[in-house]
Amino acid sequence: MGVSNWGRMLWEAFRRDVKIALTYRLAFVLRFLSTLFQVVVFYFISKLVTGAPPGLEQYGGNYFAYALIGLAFVRLFNISLSGYAGAITEAQQMGTLEAQALLPTPLPVLIFGANLWPYLYAFGETLVYLLLGLILGAPLAGANVLGALVIALLASLAISGLGLMGAAMILVYKRGNAVSWIVEAAAGLLAGVYFPPDLLPGPLQKLSYLLPHTYALAGLRGALLNGASWRELAPSMLALAGFSLALLPIGVISLRWALGRAQVKGNLAQY
Repeated sequence: MGVSNWGRMLWEAFRRDVKIALTYRLAFVLRFLSTLFQVVVFYFISKLVTGAPPGLEQYGGNYFAYALIGLAFVRLFNISLSGYAGAITEAQQMGTLEAQALLPTPLPVLIFGANLWPYLYAFGETLVYLLLGLILGAPLAGANVLGALVIALLASLAISGLGLMGAAMILVYKRGNAVSWIVEAAAGLLAGVYFPPDLLPGPLQKLSYLLPHTYALAGLRGALLNGASWRELAPSMLALAGFSLALLPIGVISLRWALGRAQVKGNLAQY
């Protein structure tokens, strides 16, 4: 099957997911309210932070602005981390995974297609977070928006490598996406989602450098809060490009191996 046919299948998968999502309008309202409440909660928590704690000096000691970027992008990154495994689990439960595996389109492409709508939705949520933050006074004027988009894309690619490894674990072990659990928990603690890594003990600070989230959030804060130039964002971009080149091939190979193993054992559709 040619690349053009792959694109057509991805488009049809996207259209299907959009139609399904639009039948649950209440879910959109509830997710928006959840986003609104979360932003407002951190806005008032920021009132408790005075001065400029370590890691916040370059943001004028503005904890709300710092936390806003973590809140805005962590959901987008979590789609890359757990969305692929979720797509496999859903296909297993619906009884369509075996049929998908027989199609001439590679399974990684199909899984990516199943994530197109979740990616777009998460990106929309990110914009809502930033808009609410702007309304509440986050200093986003003068942001390097294009630089932030490039960093977000590179981060999504890098984290997708880990997500594909998690999807492979679902095919092998059926339940328990250890990759997603471990990386998500580690990112929340180490990568600077909710507080600067500078507050952590030295050994934990060094561990934070092993996560692509750390470089992504540092670059995104520089681009959106400080209007950092492309030259200033280059270290974050290069680090994320390195993670992508290392993790994506491993993720694809892991998923292909897990698919072949499940087909040989005859338990592809079991969950």
